[in-house]
Amino acid sequence: MRVSASQAAWPFAPVLMFLSLALMCGCGSGTTIRQSTMSLPWYVTERPPEQEAAAGPMVTGGPQKSAGVRTFETVNLENEYLRVEVAPEIGGAVSRAIFKPTGDDIFFREGKAKDWLPFWESGVKASFPYREHGMATIQPASWRTVRREDGSVTMAMWMEFSRYTESYNAGFYGRYSPMLLSQHVTLHPRRALIEITYRIVNPAPFRQGRQIWNDALLPRNQLADGIVQGGAQPPEPTRSEFIYPARYVSHHGGRDFRTFDETNTPLATYPPPHISIFSWGISYGFAGLWYPDAKVNRLRIFDPQICPGTKLFINGEGVYQPGTLSSHTYNFVELWGGFDNIFEAVEDWIGPGETYQFTHYFTYVKGIGKVDYANTDAAVNVEFGGESPQVEVVTFSRVRRLLVEFDGQPLGAAECAPDKPARFALPHDAAAGRVKIRADGRLIIEQSFPLAIPDDTSRHEKIRTALGHTPEHWELSDLSGEASYRSSIERYPQGTTSRGRVLYRDGQIDAAIACLNSAVESDPDDGEGWHLLGAALLEKGETARAHDAFSRAISAAKPYAPARYFLALEALETKDYSTASAMLATLIKEDPRHFEARLLKAWIDANAPAKAPAFALQAARALDAEDPADPRVAFVLQHCARAAGDESTVHNAAAALKQLLTEPGAPRRLEEFKAATQGRYVAPARLSRQGE
Repeated sequence: MRVSASQAAWPFAPVLMFLSLALMCGCGSGTTIRQSTMSLPWYVTERPPEQEAAAGPMVTGGPQKSAGVRTFETVNLENEYLRVEVAPEIGGAVSRAIFKPTGDDIFFREGKAKDWLPFWESGVKASFPYREHGMATIQPASWRTVRREDGSVTMAMWMEFSRYTESYNAGFYGRYSPMLLSQHVTLHPRRALIEITYRIVNPAPFRQGRQIWNDALLPRNQLADGIVQGGAQPPEPTRSEFIYPARYVSHHGGRDFRTFDETNTPLATYPPPHISIFSWGISYGFAGLWYPDAKVNRLRIFDPQICPGTKLFINGEGVYQPGTLSSHTYNFVELWGGFDNIFEAVEDWIGPGETYQFTHYFTYVKGIGKVDYANTDAAVNVEFGGESPQVEVVTFSRVRRLLVEFDGQPLGAAECAPDKPARFALPHDAAAGRVKIRADGRLIIEQSFPLAIPDDTSRHEKIRTALGHTPEHWELSDLSGEASYRSSIERYPQGTTSRGRVLYRDGQIDAAIACLNSAVESDPDDGEGWHLLGAALLEKGETARAHDAFSRAISAAKPYAPARYFLALEALETKDYSTASAMLATLIKEDPRHFEARLLKAWIDANAPAKAPAFALQAARALDAEDPADPRVAFVLQHCARAAGDESTVHNAAAALKQLLTEPGAPRRLEEFKAATQGRYVAPARLSRQGE
């Protein structure tokens, strides 16, 4: 279905209906929230007999058939420029977004829902715990909305994955993980940026690979008369181009490593069947697509130092198959992002108790040429030569006075806005120079053009090491219980901390204890070995030996700070709040990313006689501002507010907690935290092995 700007109103008739149910927040700040529903044709696959009664295992094969229409609950955020639809029950996906000044969709719309992989091909979706399409359509997120003093509105969603312990949840596209996922979708008043933050927490006592990706689906084609959506007939050749400021790229697994330049950006140059293009350290924080016929840019803006991962996927030119159930797959481009440069090369650990997050901004830029540079303030096209050399600018909020300089010379001033591009003539003989842009007196861009893509190989050694098929590679690269991390048990040498870590993670407690005993005997200075030994002994009920191991972990020549969390639990068991708080304070100082320690300390300080309740409430408010999606945070905020006598906050936190506990795994996770407040350790749920 091709949708022109005039046709692209919010409803996607006849198959998509948006029914406004309730206005949840007023629009005084220019940002509103409403609950709605979305109805789509529903397709299913026949499942293997062993999966037929299971709660949503994903299948990639089997006959596919229509199963009527399915209705999903959605939440709509809206400001002056954007209308964003979020589907919390579809893994928290942003299912649709409209740029209101033109009525155009920002993302591709599949026009159906189904239970096979990829599980959802519209808008933007998280991919976790598996790196590629790692959820199912029926995996819900609990959610709440937060309105901040600046007028912004956030839809905060939360998911957990440790309940997927059946063996069929392992392997390719597995769903099991002991980690937690929060997604925050935010609209700021009068800004044409969709802000999405992805946040993972590792509450387990062992470190894991720090990996999460997301997938934005962009239309392959937008012509002068509209966007090619769903399975509609596309034009050929494709005239769209990548916006991709990378110098070095490869296929999956680092294969076909090569250089990339402007000659590689036209989509029509890529032959069948399909191609994936991973950047090896993207140079600037923007990427997307350029549609010359509509003079439109679709962009993702990000911090390449935090989340350099940028991958493009398209089907090869000319492989469109009209009339097939999968014909829509030709009409989109996937723009992936994450912590790592390549799916298969996980470059960093997330330690016990730690949290990491990244934020992506998505936007729609119409009325200027192909974007040469963008940040969260503006997008710029700089044209040298030709009949009209110029600088074109679109700002993401309204600017009364936009001043542009070129090599120190003023080019002029103009109004500018998301729906009002500004243009400034360049000298006809200009071929290169530095552009400065000020928005109402604030410097927002200072950049030389043409944009130079640096020959930066500084990340390459780390990427190649992560691809090296070492034991550490196999352990790092899996977050879904895939067989790869279990194979690292045999790859790591006998009697090493690394082997003991994987044995413990796998639930082979006796084998882990034996291995870790050997490891610390060989290297008594290895704090991590003592820490893991303590956790395994604690799980066996050997508390005295566990205490000795944790104590050795923090006093070793190579101390391991997370052991302090377990020593704090020991103090809590006897209600020694002062010792527990002090132990956690030291841990937080040594590892500020240890979110579990900060969470538990806030709860403790509300009970500690030496602490003022207001101090604990302040800490709880900071945690709530950081991650309003985590139900444990809402519980701690309620507890601290009650201790401080703040009944209004008690009421609000209780309401938030009620909403966030609707995620199926949330009640058990909250009980785990409550156990910690009483000094009891609850071991993480483990994935079942085949036949267990």
